[in-house]
Amino acid sequence: MSERDIVAALERRAGAKPEFRLSELQKDLGTGQSPEHLAGEIRPHLDSLGLTLRPSGDDYVITRRGAGCLTVDDAGRERQLAFFRNPEVPGYIQRLVESYIVRKTGKPWDDPAVLDRMANAILVQKSRYWKEQRVSYRKAYQVLGYLAYHAPVYLVQFEHIFWQVINRGLAKPNMRILDLGTGPGVVPLAVIDLLGRIGSGSAEVYAVERSQEHIEAYNALVPAAAAAQRNTVRVEKPIREDIGEITGRDLPDRIDLMVFSNVLGELRQMEIEQRADLVVALAGRLAPDGTIVVVEPADLANATAMRQTVRAIADRGLTIHSPCSFIWGTACNPARCWTFEQKGDIRPTRLMERLAEGKDGYRFMNVDIKYSSALLRKDALVQHAYRVPSGAKFARFSHLRRHVDRTINAVAALMSGNLGDDRTKVYKVCDGTPGDPVYAVIPATLRGPNRDALRDIAYGEIVQLYGVLVRFNKDHGAYNLVVLPGTRVEPVECPAGNGAGTEAA
Repeated sequence: MSERDIVAALERRAGAKPEFRLSELQKDLGTGQSPEHLAGEIRPHLDSLGLTLRPSGDDYVITRRGAGCLTVDDAGRERQLAFFRNPEVPGYIQRLVESYIVRKTGKPWDDPAVLDRMANAILVQKSRYWKEQRVSYRKAYQVLGYLAYHAPVYLVQFEHIFWQVINRGLAKPNMRILDLGTGPGVVPLAVIDLLGRIGSGSAEVYAVERSQEHIEAYNALVPAAAAAQRNTVRVEKPIREDIGEITGRDLPDRIDLMVFSNVLGELRQMEIEQRADLVVALAGRLAPDGTIVVVEPADLANATAMRQTVRAIADRGLTIHSPCSFIWGTACNPARCWTFEQKGDIRPTRLMERLAEGKDGYRFMNVDIKYSSALLRKDALVQHAYRVPSGAKFARFSHLRRHVDRTINAVAALMSGNLGDDRTKVYKVCDGTPGDPVYAVIPATLRGPNRDALRDIAYGEIVQLYGVLVRFNKDHGAYNLVVLPGTRVEPVECPAGNGAGTEAA
């Protein structure tokens, strides 16, 4: 197969679909070469064809690059992927935090008295969090405790989310970013660090925060981090305001990325509908092709409330870009929608390790990354424009009660990693129609290739399940789709879409 033939086939496939898998190109070419080898052959031609290539399990996804998208070269991409393989708060940020502790306390950052007061602040914050009470950050040690316990995970967490935004072609080469409820500036620090690592892209960063103590920490950390990276992130002075009371007039316009990170759930005085009204009002400052990021912790209360808020926002005219796919063209019912992503644990910071040296040290170790998030758009762009074809023999999840103890065909988005264990694997799936939660279950007794049938399917990707057994779990009020030896699991080749028929109003 000549290089000219490969490029011609690539052009034809890209002209027909805005997003496709490398395995589809392999079928077009009828070639037996490995995906890695074929990827190497097409890489030199991607820029000239306006395409991007990214790994996806054992395959690759090729996407038509939109006008004005931020591009990352292979070296920058590999640096970021290497960071995710062994994630930790970069040394220069750890040193900035440690220096700030010295400045605030007048003592060494690891002074036993300082560590003890931080530990007490962390315990109080955790107690209020689990009691679903609003956490205060009006005192110095409350902010220092946040920097020690919460900030490390949230920083790496947002790098995952920002990387997702970039990979989906939603980031611009020059971005205007607004972080609402920034705290000590964790989201801006993540943006600075990631852009510095990949070596491309620039940003203007704006932030809103009501706590003066948080703003003081922000001013000590964020501009210094941008200077240390020597990249093109310009940090604006944070706006001191409560986001529950701020008006759009106080904010910059044409925002490309508007971030609500672990903040909407803290507005406990607001009902779901009021939170949705707030986001929609602030979205008036968003650029026509801008993106809103909403992220909350993965626990049941916050993750479920977050999905309900996002649904309410969509009911007011914005579009859920991802991870939800409304494949039947219907609006969903998120009342029992507990779904989240999980990434690899981070390495503890030096500060975290010192805090964990004392009694009950495990209480100060926070390294696992689990979060619930959504991307929303004004321009009706969605990650997957797939709709179930008319006449297709798939059962809607809202009709599963009719099929208990029968085998059916189903199609749905994968909405979790393995929630079970190595023996019985459990994955949350959703087609946008269920009233009760639905899980794909690979039983411990199953042998053969189907044991790993869902392992490499990415979060939010759509799969077809042919021949799954429907069971109802009375204890949890949920349906299980049990994968059998004869079950066929196939990822759906999903076109990206600009929202034609994206979801019911």
